[in-house]
Amino acid sequence: MVSLFDKNKFEIEIEGLKIAIVEHTLKDQQVYRLVFDDNRSPLVITSAKTWNGEVWTSIPQGRQSEAELFGKEICKHLKNQ
Repeated sequence: MVSLFDKNKFEIEIEGLKIAIVEHTLKDQQVYRLVFDDNRSPLVITSAKTWNGEVWTSIPQGRQSEAELFGKEICKHLKNQ
């Protein structure tokens, strides 16, 4: 059974910005909810496969540059675990 609840919680820091991250699984898709310590709005991101390879995207769309930046940092964190 696929869980709709927290699967994994962790925190990363990028240039002094702390980001609390919760990983969720929705219909076999990993999504990440990011909460920032600088009071900006939370961000939900996921990876998507395209003709050009895998990219990170925000849900809903509109914060693509943040999704790409923070998605790469999440990948680094998960690989180092």
